[in-house]
Amino acid sequence: MNDYGQAPVTDLGTARAQIDALLDGTLAAITPAVEWADGPYVASEHDDPFTKEPDGTARLEKRRYLLTRFAAARYGALLGVVEREWQGRGWRITSMDPDPVLPDVRAEAPGGATVELRVGRPGNVTLIARVPRVPAVGTSYPFGGDSTVPLRPDGTIDTVPRFDDPFWSA
Repeated sequence: MNDYGQAPVTDLGTARAQIDALLDGTLAAITPAVEWADGPYVASEHDDPFTKEPDGTARLEKRRYLLTRFAAARYGALLGVVEREWQGRGWRITSMDPDPVLPDVRAEAPGGATVELRVGRPGNVTLIARVPRVPAVGTSYPFGGDSTVPLRPDGTIDTVPRFDDPFWSA
């Protein structure tokens, strides 16, 4: 953190590598392995809190959608595996919501990068990694809008889980 309580600015290439490491490391801990698809890297520009003008930095994030069906009875096991993995890496758990329907867990890695696993409806599980400050590059998709997420016939992303697993889906 700098003197103003902000994380330092990270160059885009390093931020991209940090995000991939956060996502890959988390998925490697989930066994049995699950099916997933990546959304694009998305940059959201920051505004100066006083002037409300862009401050020249952005947040970079990437979402990884788990396409394996998770039974509600397995949510606790999933969050427990992920929480232990993150703590084992020295990451600080910043929140844990064990809600039986929409649980989530969040952590912060050294340097300010964050990672979150959350369950949405209808049982969509999403892993999100963010680097808080990168240089703004004037586009929301600094590495292009490529995604491995399946598309519906109307062209919108389809993150509904579609793969069964004998453990996670039971």
